[in-house]
Amino acid sequence: MSLTKGTLLALTLSLPSLSHAQECFSNLPQSLRSTVEQDNWNILQPNDLPAADLQSWKVKHPGECPGITSGDFYPKGKPSYLVALIQRNGTDQNLTEKLTLVYLRKDAPASEIVVPPTQITSPMVVWKIHPGHYMGIDGTKASISRESFIYEKLAGPASQFYYDGTHLKSFIISR
Repeated sequence: MSLTKGTLLALTLSLPSLSHAQECFSNLPQSLRSTVEQDNWNILQPNDLPAADLQSWKVKHPGECPGITSGDFYPKGKPSYLVALIQRNGTDQNLTEKLTLVYLRKDAPASEIVVPPTQITSPMVVWKIHPGHYMGIDGTKASISRESFIYEKLAGPASQFYYDGTHLKSFIISR
């Protein structure tokens, strides 16, 4: 195979993954992306998930990005984004993950850490859930009037987070 054909083949094979990564970022404004992707923190992508988690994600959340969800999460009623960020510390087995809320405040990017950096063996994902009445596994009940979000390990624990008007609250929905 010639060098030109080999290069063309490599580019052709990498386009689907580049396209999917760009789709993951398509609804996140560049200024907000730049705010969170610093100090070797990267937005969680589908290819960061173990094979079994990726398959489960694709079935439960087709077309969604496991590291970004957008909605009316911030108490001021403005569009905001929850971004799961990972940082690789040497090997693929040594990961740190955090969850950050990002939004525009007076047209300037702002962020708040929702879940502080935590050592993990495989990433947790984030996704949006609509307003409604919900109950945690411990009996905690919440009537949520705005969008909320789930932060979960696909084959493990999950918590639902929401603003009650002024404060971020959460409850466990699975162990």
